[in-house]
Amino acid sequence: MSRLAAALLAAALITPSLAAADALREAAERGTLRLGVRADAAPFSAADGAGGYAGYAVDLCRAVVERAARATGRPITAQFVAIDAGNRFAALAEGRIDLLCEATSRTLSRLDHADFTLPTFVTGPGLMVRLAPGAVRLPPLGGKGVGAPEQAPRRIGVLAGTTAERLLRERVARGELAAQIIEAATHQDGLAALTAGLTDAYAADLEILVSLRGQAADPAALAIADRVLGLETYALAVRPGARELRVLADRVIAEAARSGELVRIAARHFPGREPGEAFLALMLFNALPE
Repeated sequence: MSRLAAALLAAALITPSLAAADALREAAERGTLRLGVRADAAPFSAADGAGGYAGYAVDLCRAVVERAARATGRPITAQFVAIDAGNRFAALAEGRIDLLCEATSRTLSRLDHADFTLPTFVTGPGLMVRLAPGAVRLPPLGGKGVGAPEQAPRRIGVLAGTTAERLLRERVARGELAAQIIEAATHQDGLAALTAGLTDAYAADLEILVSLRGQAADPAALAIADRVLGLETYALAVRPGARELRVLADRVIAEAARSGELVRIAARHFPGREPGEAFLALMLFNALPE
């Protein structure tokens, strides 16, 4: 192999793809930053009924779009691209979206497919069960659930392709949980199966369960169990190697933590709930100086 060929091969091995490295420049040239959003992941990312999307993660991504426009000196607007739990990382890897803006848990295995920003939220998968009607106190942000079911659920619904599904199946495999896992195509399908009695419980991250409970015809008949399956942190995600865009998003998140904007965004999307200790700790860790 010639010296020139060897040098080119070495450069290819250590240099991020041009498309990933230039994600911010390409957004400026297009005039849009493509945001991967979900219709069924309220209160983090959901269709707003007017052709757009709203939610805690969507608000953070809108702030990233505004910062990108200021940083590049070019007009950049948000372009929403609908994705789901099953195709979101493929859409990112294939360059169909620039920023993943929904209920995305940051895990070690996912680092092979995406680069993640600073954490944006902390939560954990829990169970929602049918109970007799009565008052149910909601958990704090980043806290544990409340109200335990009288009997262990035999049939548990869960959205396919999520960390909640993985944790459930791991517990079943270890013999810690004796239940049938029933996959749902959307969270709304999972809620419908639970209220119709086709499942005994539905598993999802706590904040999503709270939102789903509010959508039920009889919220008082549903409660969120008092144990979480694990603790997870959410983050926004970019294509591997898109460092400029990730660092810009990190600056937005850090500034929102320093200024208290994260709390104000949470108040918009989690009304009536106080931040828990884990959420406040996340703000402190995120408040990086410039």
